[in-house]
Amino acid sequence: MLGLAGGKFVSPKIRLLAGAIGTGLTFSAATNTCAMGKAISAMPWNKAAQEPTRESAILQFPVANAVTPESKAS
Repeated sequence: MLGLAGGKFVSPKIRLLAGAIGTGLTFSAATNTCAMGKAISAMPWNKAAQEPTRESAILQFPVANAVTPESKAS
């Protein structure tokens, strides 16, 4: 609606912008792809850190002192 109102009152070129956005959204829906999402996910600030493995996460837990029979006797 803003594209149509802007095209009528501001500049007819705004209708072209609204049409291009609508065409892109229609293409994305028809092909089940998202070029904007792919472009944003490729940006360097949007990279996920490497996930730790189960073993590396367990090794980061603090280890309590083990109770041995010798330590109980003293």
